[in-house]
Amino acid sequence: MIGIVLAAHGPLPQALLDSCDMVLGSLPQVSTVSLMPGDSLEGLVDRLRDAAQSVDSGQGVLILLDMFGGTPANATTLLSQQRDDLRAVTGASLPMLLETFLSRQSTDDLAALTATAVRAGKDSVVDVVEAFREFRRDQSHV
Repeated sequence: MIGIVLAAHGPLPQALLDSCDMVLGSLPQVSTVSLMPGDSLEGLVDRLRDAAQSVDSGQGVLILLDMFGGTPANATTLLSQQRDDLRAVTGASLPMLLETFLSRQSTDDLAALTATAVRAGKDSVVDVVEAFREFRRDQSHV
């Protein structure tokens, strides 16, 4: 099974994992890494390395991050230079995580799982008010 690390600013990674656990139950091969005030980039790289090693069973590791350009993403970029079996995606959200965790059950292809995370993240961004308006317009034509 592909290992997954959730990494972000503050308590967000654990909060996202707790929310996933509410929906899917306890998840194997998952770790969280939080960037806290005062943490160094080098220390974060070390913690990400340890987290990746702790969840890796030989199929590689996917790191899901909060935002591009932030310290967790920068640290992951540095770590990716040391590992060929590591991929990373920014924009972590609950819908992205749920779909990624579900897809992970049926694939050992790290590139495919990475693509699933990217697609799920993009697909989950919706203008709710406009979507409801479209739904109402469609219903009025039925």
